Amino acid sequence: MAVLNFRYIMKRPTSRWLRYGYLIVLFGLWGALMASLLLSNYGRAANTMKLISLETGIREIPSDSEWMTIYHQGKKLGYSIFSLQNRGAEGYTLTTTTRLKATLAGFENEVLLYNLARVDTAFQLQNFNFQLTSEQFQMRLQGKRTGSLLTIDLFLGKDSTRRELSLPEAAYTFLGIKPMIARQGIQPGERLVIPAFDPVSMEIAPVEIVHEGKEMLTISGQRMNLNKIRVSFQGIPSYMWLDDNGLTYREESIMGLVMERTTPEEALQTDQLAEGLDLINAYAVPVTPSIERPGDLTELTVELEGIEPHYLQVLNSTRQEVLSTDPLRIRLHPTSVPADSTDMETYLAATPTIQSTHPKIQAICALYNEEHYNDEEKTQLLRRWVYKYLKKRPVVSLTTASEILDRGIGDCSEHTILFTALSRGLGIPTKIHIGLVYLQGRFLYHAWPVVYLDQQWVSVDPTLDQPVADATHIALLESDFTNLYQLIPILGRISIRIINQRYGKPTS
Repeated sequence: MAVLNFRYIMKRPTSRWLRYGYLIVLFGLWGALMASLLLSNYGRAANTMKLISLETGIREIPSDSEWMTIYHQGKKLGYSIFSLQNRGAEGYTLTTTTRLKATLAGFENEVLLYNLARVDTAFQLQNFNFQLTSEQFQMRLQGKRTGSLLTIDLFLGKDSTRRELSLPEAAYTFLGIKPMIARQGIQPGERLVIPAFDPVSMEIAPVEIVHEGKEMLTISGQRMNLNKIRVSFQGIPSYMWLDDNGLTYREESIMGLVMERTTPEEALQTDQLAEGLDLINAYAVPVTPSIERPGDLTELTVELEGIEPHYLQVLNSTRQEVLSTDPLRIRLHPTSVPADSTDMETYLAATPTIQSTHPKIQAICALYNEEHYNDEEKTQLLRRWVYKYLKKRPVVSLTTASEILDRGIGDCSEHTILFTALSRGLGIPTKIHIGLVYLQGRFLYHAWPVVYLDQQWVSVDPTLDQPVADATHIALLESDFTNLYQLIPILGRISIRIINQRYGKPTS
């Protein structure tokens, strides 16, 4: 494999700016929050629905705005407001507005999420509009139902994509679960499973709702006996505590993200949001002992806890070999992997995010599409160009390759999306791995591209400027950035123990 013959000294970046380009910035906190606490952001469609409510039954659906303070590890990150407007015979308008402000690797980031859904009197979905706005990027998703079709428009930066999806006869919004619970009734111990359509992953998946009984909680100094409701989607649980009047007092995700009922005055006190909390450190994966010279590793054996073996078994290869599942141990090499298929259409395809056919992307590709460059040389030229072009800065969004090109800033997801779009634009099959990488004494969540060269898959890293990704890159997921919810159950739970470190030539 020609790429592996590159003679280089693997330089680990020491700049404080570079060590911040990790996926946990974008999909650790924000993805988990949206998927668990704010799962309603994209709307859901269901085949059948049984209306449910609290045990006592409620004649009127609560209509007052619910103000919730958002915490992580006891630190305030922001607030969320849920409102319901009764439109009489036309149904209801449901809205959530969420403001988050947190320190990410030394940078303060502020994010505004807005979601509106209009439903009829039976809570069947009519239309929805979701927006995520950060300091650097904006994303908007809107959908409208006409008969059995749901037309969805996705706006990422200046680009837009439209899709039409077939819906079952009954289609509902996840945002309406709480008012439905409040109106119709659910008994302690009762379990309800709703087959739901998720337009993010384009899959039918169940939403499970379980009344786990009453529980005493202290909210704002007041002891309350509340109904504990578990809501699970794609196997990811979140919890809600409601009183007998249907008012929400607490919500919680598996990552320790918590929302508690508060007053508007308390929620709007944002001068000390998350003071002293850096989310990069909060979600870093601990490791013992330390790795001496990561760039010089020829073999690394580690033991992992807090993660199911299937994550690693799916990606088992000569580069990342599963040695045992109990305990879970893997052996890593900075080497290529023989390709097991000649079907490369998926890894050459343009997507709404990876815009390999976009004119702006093709203009950059033209600079390297010379006949005297082979694919290996094109790969390394692109890797170096992306590394030098993008300013290293954590950003909060999922955007497009052309928007990344315009903005010129980003973390590992932006580096990987831009590189993958350019590589595919040059006709080089490229996929994306998401997982962990070792840096300055801990493992951080990370993304990097894997390119097809000479019938081999080769991991490269444009974020860390590595021609071949070093042995500390642990792949957990192959992704096009639509199935990241699969990582949510393990975020904040993994720990790693180093079993063996084998080195080649010492660093010069």
